Amino acid sequence: MFKKRAIFALIICFIVVGSTTFGILMYLDRRDYRNYLQNQYEKDLYDIVNDVEGLSVSLSKVPVASSTKQKILVFSEIWKNASDAQQKLNSLPVSHTSISQTSKFLAQVADFSYSLLKASNSGQKLSQTELNNVEKLRDFAGYLSIQLRNFEASLTEGDIKWGEIKEGGSTSFNKAASKTIDAQFKTLSDEMQQYPTLIYDGPFAENVLNIKPRVLSEKEISQKEAKDIVSNILKNKNIESINLYSDKKGEKIPAYSFTVKIKDKKDEQVNIDISKNGGKVVYMLYTREVPKSSIDIKSAIKKGMEFLENNGYKDMIPTYSLKYDNVAVINYVYVKDKVVVYPDQIKLKVALDNGEIIGIEAAHYLVAHYEREIKKPRITAKEARVNVSQNLNVKNIRLTIIPMESQREILCYEFFGDYKGEKYLVYINALDGTEEKILKIIDTENGELTM
Repeated sequence: MFKKRAIFALIICFIVVGSTTFGILMYLDRRDYRNYLQNQYEKDLYDIVNDVEGLSVSLSKVPVASSTKQKILVFSEIWKNASDAQQKLNSLPVSHTSISQTSKFLAQVADFSYSLLKASNSGQKLSQTELNNVEKLRDFAGYLSIQLRNFEASLTEGDIKWGEIKEGGSTSFNKAASKTIDAQFKTLSDEMQQYPTLIYDGPFAENVLNIKPRVLSEKEISQKEAKDIVSNILKNKNIESINLYSDKKGEKIPAYSFTVKIKDKKDEQVNIDISKNGGKVVYMLYTREVPKSSIDIKSAIKKGMEFLENNGYKDMIPTYSLKYDNVAVINYVYVKDKVVVYPDQIKLKVALDNGEIIGIEAAHYLVAHYEREIKKPRITAKEARVNVSQNLNVKNIRLTIIPMESQREILCYEFFGDYKGEKYLVYINALDGTEEKILKIIDTENGELTM
């Protein structure tokens, strides 16, 4: 009898010790994950603050920049700082509604600076209106910098933890913390609504995205279906978990936003948005280090083409590429009936160490893409060539559809050629022969830019 009681007590002891040990291990693992998230988002916020401060400084240089070379350098800095800040801002575990105006401000500054970059490169001087807008943007960037710096300090010193918010903690404290952060960002975002309206013809101009997204006409999918799509896209990854961190109902393209954890990769994660209509990738960013370049741009372009083909984006071709920090940024556009449709574009980031797709931006494609009935040209390529300067040594001609700031799409002949060693693209309306647009292709150490 005594033996039975002893054995029973021993079993109970093992169960208690085992469950306690398991509970402690689970707690430690959860704590480590929260600490990782805390550090990651603190770093992202730190980078955003630095980018916005750099943005403010570069904007202040514009009025005193005189030479074309310096203007191009300054506008390039503005474009990069604004783009980087916007990307990191969108990765924070904050509702998109709360940061929408701030994100829009950064996107507009990036696009505006790009349009001024084009103008400066072509020898145009800034108008007084443009200079006034630059001054106002500098003031707003300065205000944003101060507010973000204060916000960073309050988070660092306070009790609010990014990790708990990211995990969607169920306690009333975590929910209150999340609402507090959302409220602070929302207040800041509301202030940013007052920045000046910018009129320009940039490559990603807001007026191009002003139409109702075509993807909204597609069938709505469930959260589970969206999660399955994420699993399929990342099927080559050793996925540990896929968690919904935001339900972007109020966005231009409503989406399910997921965070994907990779097994044995605590310092890596994937943020991915899947559209509620049609189940398409709107945005993806895989945060991992790319320590070296082992493949060339040509191989990276091929990898991107294969990815698009395998994920339902048919008939896409590359148009330009840039290389930054062992990552290739490649733009692809849709082709129909041998006509290049520039509004339907997708940007991919390809890691040059192994050819992996680590970034996707497909909003423009999802807004603009539909099955167009493309008109037949009323004039021939030969007739259109008459309206192109005879100084241009034409090397290639193709039909394209280009977007205009008026939200119209125009069928054009694209003439690619060179003049005195410099490359240009000239667009001639294929219906009436009007010269619609001229772009200059600039060779940089990172790749080609069209201006």
